[in-house]
Amino acid sequence: MAKVIVVGGVAGGATAASQLRRLNQEIDITIYEKDRDISFANCGLPYHIGGEVDARRKLIAATPESFNEKAVSVFTYHEVVGVNTDKQFVTVKNITTGEQFNDTYDYLILSPGGRARIVHGLENAEGAFSLHNIEDMDKIMAFIDENKVQDAVIVGTGFIGMEMAENLRLRDIGVTVVHKNENIYGHVEADIVAVLHQEMEKNGIDLKLNAEVDYYQDGFLFLTNNEKIKAPLIIQGIGLNPNTEFLKDSGVAMTAHGLIPVNQYGQTNVENVYTLGDVMETKYLHVPEQPANIKLAWPAHRMAYVIANHIHGAYDVTFEGLLGTNIMRFFDYEVGSIGIPQAAVRDYEHFVIDHQQNFKAGYMEGASKIKIKIYVANDGTILRASIVSKHGVDKRLDTLAAHIRMGGKAQDLVNIEVAYSPPFSSPKSFLNMVGYKAIEEMKKRGLM
Repeated sequence: MAKVIVVGGVAGGATAASQLRRLNQEIDITIYEKDRDISFANCGLPYHIGGEVDARRKLIAATPESFNEKAVSVFTYHEVVGVNTDKQFVTVKNITTGEQFNDTYDYLILSPGGRARIVHGLENAEGAFSLHNIEDMDKIMAFIDENKVQDAVIVGTGFIGMEMAENLRLRDIGVTVVHKNENIYGHVEADIVAVLHQEMEKNGIDLKLNAEVDYYQDGFLFLTNNEKIKAPLIIQGIGLNPNTEFLKDSGVAMTAHGLIPVNQYGQTNVENVYTLGDVMETKYLHVPEQPANIKLAWPAHRMAYVIANHIHGAYDVTFEGLLGTNIMRFFDYEVGSIGIPQAAVRDYEHFVIDHQQNFKAGYMEGASKIKIKIYVANDGTILRASIVSKHGVDKRLDTLAAHIRMGGKAQDLVNIEVAYSPPFSSPKSFLNMVGYKAIEEMKKRGLM
């Protein structure tokens, strides 16, 4: 009987183990997870803190007991600290007892995830937290309740920073956001997210731009712009570092940043070692020469299915690449993007289309603007797009994702037949109009 060891749970490892068990009832599967919880909805953590998810249990996707019922062995508080790919064993540390032991495998699935970066100056600050798992969430909620927290500081404006700012305000906690430059939510263009500055002001959030943490002392943050802020609660949201140090001498190839490149089956350079999740480096579907590391749920879930099938012997199931489709709600607004990063766009000959119109018929009550910035290569390839509005961002991004995945170009957007009725769209829909503008620009440039 073949034996599979999975390093790490949650969206990557736990899903791969579940998929593999569905395909193969006989294979031996063991998961080692260094933290307390094996499978949970980490994207939902801010929304339980804010009260929108009313019950903590709704965030629990699976437990060691539920995996045991499927004959999958789960060991929490067990950290894999080394891998020997020549002799095919892992070295595991029982975090509770300190004991170390080796365990052999035929196939190894690596899903170690990342760890939250700590803001310099906050290493020992009382009341400073990151939000990466349910244990973090429990500590934050307990700290708020026990200390009757009325004010909080958010450092960083990525997904976690923005979502925590919203959800703490929903608890009527005063929020100050500290950001190192002028472009909040930096993976989306400044002119697209400009309305979020107004949304912060409208909802009573104090935004400190061009400032970083200098040091913490006696319940206050001292910033590099010489401001002093009361900080009984601090949430750090400045990104993740990959948990791949344990692979240093394993023979598994990694990038300079600790990411693990994989092929279309999720295999590393070692044939029987697979990787998925936050540490995986793959490619963009529509611009395959661009490497992609997307720390979101869809890539992890899709690659879990591919890896499980490959180990089971279904070699026709492959990972085609990513588009990086993402979205966030911030109070009344939705903002999202698709495609390669802003910095990578500069490597390609392209033109930019900016377009806005009402998201539904202008004469309908509640009509408001939806805005897009789209980058188009000279052959019509949609390199990247960002959208913001109060409504309908999700369906436009999803339409673009399907369109690009099926080989559609910017000029082909005119042919997308949308579901039209005045409460939902316009006869010439938002993306149709982008297509017409693309054709006009391509003709002007002699590209058509």
